[in-house]
Amino acid sequence: MLTALHLLLVPLTFLAGAAVGSFVNVCVYRIPWEKSILWPDSRCPRCLSAIRPRDNVPILGWFLLKGKCRDCGLPIAPRYPLVEALVGLLFVGAYLVDVAAVGDQLMMGDAIARAVARAGYHQALLAFLTVATFIDYDLYLIPDEVTVPGMFVGLSVAALCPWVRATPADSASLGGALLVGVIGLVVGGLLVWVVRFFGSIVFRKEAMGFGDVTLLAMIGAFLGWQAAVLTFFLAPFFGIGHAFWKLVPLLAKKLMRRETTGSDHEMPFGPYLSMAAATLVLSWPWLWPGWAGPLFQQLRMVFFFVLGLEK
Repeated sequence: MLTALHLLLVPLTFLAGAAVGSFVNVCVYRIPWEKSILWPDSRCPRCLSAIRPRDNVPILGWFLLKGKCRDCGLPIAPRYPLVEALVGLLFVGAYLVDVAAVGDQLMMGDAIARAVARAGYHQALLAFLTVATFIDYDLYLIPDEVTVPGMFVGLSVAALCPWVRATPADSASLGGALLVGVIGLVVGGLLVWVVRFFGSIVFRKEAMGFGDVTLLAMIGAFLGWQAAVLTFFLAPFFGIGHAFWKLVPLLAKKLMRRETTGSDHEMPFGPYLSMAAATLVLSWPWLWPGWAGPLFQQLRMVFFFVLGLEK
């Protein structure tokens, strides 16, 4: 019975995620330019023709239009359907982890409602992370209009549903859940702020953008301080490929004694914080009990031993 239900709900979850992905595209395009994300409706940037409802269907609309505006023929970047598909897949991933993986336990009491709520909570975070990722890739900035509402959603939803966060960030009361979120927000933001502060002193220029501070603070508000710490230390591993991609042409310019620009030395960090956080969301039920939980317990024992508070 549950298997048949999942076979029905997985495609529906993908479609819902693709629809959210369409809205994510709107946010990525409009928020940096301080435009309303609700009005006006989507239009061609060249001929200003309104996008017809049948052409605005996520993913499929781009193929029906053959990647061009129906009225003036302006090419439409394939990134639009790719983002819609990405968000759809992320939504499916959260559903499989938080709902389908629970298995027969869903037949007991209100467990199914809680599992679906947890999936929705994580899907909201994944949507915020996707918006932040593509804006940062495009413009090397993460607007507060993305992360501040994300913090509010992470704190308020968890306060209303204290059990919605995964172990060990779950709670039994509104106050406890709010405290967990605030601690996660502060720890996440402080980690990046400290690196940003001392990095700026060492390199005599801004080492990290303040958007990275608010992004990890948002992640901490959603997932708790333990996940924020893991996100911070895992993120550089996701950025290694990009770093090498930037390093090769930089070294070539140095060897050829050609002038370098600021963009040769810079790369966005927000996308890799987002990738690390998304990876944790999609692997937490196995990662925490199998590796991260014992690691934090060992670190806790070392910390208190050094302070002389535990033998």
